[in-house]
Amino acid sequence: MLEFGKGLDVGVKRKGKKNQDALKIIGSSTKAPLLIVADGMGGFNGGREASRIVIRTLTRAYRLRSKRKPLTETLHRAILAAHRAIIRKSQTSEELAKMGSTIACAVIDEANQQLTVANVGDSRVYLIDQERIKLVSHDHSEVAELERKGVLNPVEAQNYIRKNILTMSLAAHRPQETVKPFITQAPFPPGSLVLLCSDGLWGTVPDHLIRLTALEYAPQKAALKLVEFANTSGGPDNISVLIARRKGEWKHYQEQFSTDKDDTQK
Repeated sequence: MLEFGKGLDVGVKRKGKKNQDALKIIGSSTKAPLLIVADGMGGFNGGREASRIVIRTLTRAYRLRSKRKPLTETLHRAILAAHRAIIRKSQTSEELAKMGSTIACAVIDEANQQLTVANVGDSRVYLIDQERIKLVSHDHSEVAELERKGVLNPVEAQNYIRKNILTMSLAAHRPQETVKPFITQAPFPPGSLVLLCSDGLWGTVPDHLIRLTALEYAPQKAALKLVEFANTSGGPDNISVLIARRKGEWKHYQEQFSTDKDDTQK
């Protein structure tokens, strides 16, 4: 069985405004739960509505899925269905014309120790263990593409003026044929944990601090700590984070973390 942590905050610089992020854990007591983070965008209430459309669509598709079809196909179809639903909703009001959302989701198959990940946009899925933090998802953004091509190094990418420009999202104005979800599968071995988040977290909190915090604390406390760190770093955007790991492993993490700190101090 898995244990979970979640944190959701509007961000200190957006106090008084509605949170456009949304997150959900589907089937938390099953052997293959689905975790979703969606980061909405668009004026008026468009972003808030779009992220919730994503959550509703994925929830329904996952609960009604056919076990005979590949999981990757289920997620692919569900994400495209969410995009179609956003387009339909945007046509009901001029104020919703610019609505859209990112999505990052992960299914954790405990029995087969496998992680299935899908995303559109720049919300992320990380796999974390004692050795590293690994980005499993694929950012669809201008800055990420330039970094992958070697045009920008990591420092230049961090300071890139257009780093919030997405090259793909579930936006109402985007033609359906241009939305191609990134989908991959990866091992989920014992001793590892999964973390999903919006750019409100990874854009303000460095990867090494995300990893250390996720390992040091129980999932719920870790999620809240990460939200706190994002706000301490300015909190310019909505912040969402989901963490999942096997029950009982936190004690192992804590013991190992304490040993690592003791070794460092010698």
